[in-house]
Amino acid sequence: MCEPIDKKITFRASQLEDGDIVCFQKPLPVESTEQFRYPDVPSFLEYVHNRQERLKKEQEEKEHKKKEMAEAHLYTIIKVARDDDLAEQIGKDVYFDLVDHDNVRSFRILKQMTFNVFKEEVAREFSIPVQFQRFWLWAKRQNHTYRPRRLLTPVEETQSVGTLREIPNKVHNAELNLFLEVELGLDLRPIAPPDKTKEDILLFFKHYDPEKEELRFIGRLFVKSTGEPIEILSKLNKMAGYAPDEEIDLYEEIKFEPFVMCEPIDKKITFRASQLEDGDIVCFQKPLPVESTEQFRYPDVPSFLEYVHNRQERLKKEQEEKEHKKKEMAEAHLYTIIKVARDDDLAEQIGKDVYFDLVDHDNVRSFRILKQMTFNVFKEEVAREFSIPVQFQRFWLWAKRQNHTYRPRRLLTPVEETQSVGTLREIPNKVHNAELNLFLEVELGLDLRPIAPPDKTKEDILLFFKHYDPEKEELRFIGRLFVKSTGEPIEILSKLNKMAGYAPDEEIDLYEEIKFEPFVMCEPIDKKITFRASQLEDGDIVCFQKPLPVESTEQFRYSDVPSFLEYVHNRQEKEFVVNDKCDAE
Repeated sequence: MCEPIDKKITFRASQLEDGDIVCFQKPLPVESTEQFRYPDVPSFLEYVHNRQERLKKEQEEKEHKKKEMAEAHLYTIIKVARDDDLAEQIGKDVYFDLVDHDNVRSFRILKQMTFNVFKEEVAREFSIPVQFQRFWLWAKRQNHTYRPRRLLTPVEETQSVGTLREIPNKVHNAELNLFLEVELGLDLRPIAPPDKTKEDILLFFKHYDPEKEELRFIGRLFVKSTGEPIEILSKLNKMAGYAPDEEIDLYEEIKFEPFVMCEPIDKKITFRASQLEDGDIVCFQKPLPVESTEQFRYPDVPSFLEYVHNRQERLKKEQEEKEHKKKEMAEAHLYTIIKVARDDDLAEQIGKDVYFDLVDHDNVRSFRILKQMTFNVFKEEVAREFSIPVQFQRFWLWAKRQNHTYRPRRLLTPVEETQSVGTLREIPNKVHNAELNLFLEVELGLDLRPIAPPDKTKEDILLFFKHYDPEKEELRFIGRLFVKSTGEPIEILSKLNKMAGYAPDEEIDLYEEIKFEPFVMCEPIDKKITFRASQLEDGDIVCFQKPLPVESTEQFRYSDVPSFLEYVHNRQEKEFVVNDKCDAE
């Protein structure tokens, strides 16, 4: 409580006395109060009070949890499932088995408390007198299902809960899961449960409606093992709201991991012959006429459970991927993503998804590497992945040029290879440093096995070559060569012809692919002047083709490399505009 003081009345009239506290501030113009979260003393003190209360509550919860953890060895968590829980969960959050024990009433009970005393707690919680309570222990079966297994005995109920909890699971002993069986009379009040003999089997029933695609729990029954399903059909029909003589099909829900098993039950053989036992689940539905089954997506129980299982598996996989990505993002600062492009990637992509530059790094092999790992250790990872011995690997750093092209720039030095990848990744791009893109140069011998790469001097230039066929309108990557900067293109024509599958003396035209943004620049290369004079450098791209006779150029839509690249560029621009419009809509 913090109230304004009238400055024009006496302190006595304001009921101020020794020790009272007066707060003051500059008044704010009315129009500017919205600029401040707490424009006056009362609102600020209210905020501070709420914050302190919240922190106090958080601290109390923290202390409570700490105390619970410290005393955990003294307590047992007992989770009690009831018919109401099964009816609430089945068909919503639960389809297989009977209940999610994380969503039923749980009790934190001292291990030394006897089970009979615990029953009094249950009586107070659920308003079910002790004499009308009967408890079942759950068990995980060999087929991974989890069902009520057997009744708790009178002797066990006199023991401490700390002893009982060891029964269903001797390994994992943090919790005790129970099913509370309560029978109701005609007035829907609890009554004493019926005696159970070895001949009695407790079965749980689910009803399926193919029209609504709905599965729900409708109850449980004790049946005689020597009895036959046909004897309880009228009871099941009543539970489902059907006429007593309605024909229904029965299925046993057997398991759901690693696949669904749900099989028809023969209504004319005994429950024992069908191998049904305590805790088993029977699903039933009205049978559909054969001619109408196509009207329904899931005409019977097995097909519906199969659909649910597949959906859950898909959602589980999506959740795992989401969690994996979340973990990756949380740990991103510890890792570097290294994307390694090879000749194979260039050959695979150029002419299909890539026409300009050399490769799409989003479609090459990537490695998630700890920043502290040295590059030499990373090379061992590469060796395992590509079966290329470390000594035959040579890496190039990529760089974005001023003309917006992206090409291999220079070799990684021996000194750099001794450094951590977290240091190296800063080299190609100091602004965007989430990834390190590399080109892996591998030379092959005559037997097509990796060999040591040749020494590279300042005079050597690494060029990449694309071949164009105007008849097929096809551009493809055919390889790379080291050339001397003082050499002339005419000196390598026979090599290029061999790479393209031409005769050694075939005449070919060469073009340099210079850039493609904002427009295409692809110019002829003079074969009789040096590479240096043509201003060619490491990472440059040379396209070549057979020249066409002047009189036949009109037969082809794109008779040379420049016209073909211009066409591709225009097509890509058009596709970009169309996609942009679709996204906007």
